[in-house]
Amino acid sequence: MTVGPLRTCIGCRHVQPKGLLLRLVRASDGRVVVDERGRAQGRGAYVCRTAECMQRALRAGRLGHAFKRPSEPPVSGTVVILDGLVLHDKARR
Repeated sequence: MTVGPLRTCIGCRHVQPKGLLLRLVRASDGRVVVDERGRAQGRGAYVCRTAECMQRALRAGRLGHAFKRPSEPPVSGTVVILDGLVLHDKARR
């Protein structure tokens, strides 16, 4: 029985099913944005939905390595991103 596609978190480097991770995408201007639906065009990187992993992942060096180009972290902070996603996930149910 297969779990589906697996991805590696750029924060903690653990491999998990794609659906459990948050996808980040690098826009053409170099800024990184959260791709909530997982369908935005461009190179994606995945991160766990925890504040600890998000803080590690949003460091410029990690983002630059994941996207293979200089990248800027999202303007909103880690907690704001995670709070918005948690609220959004609760609203779906």
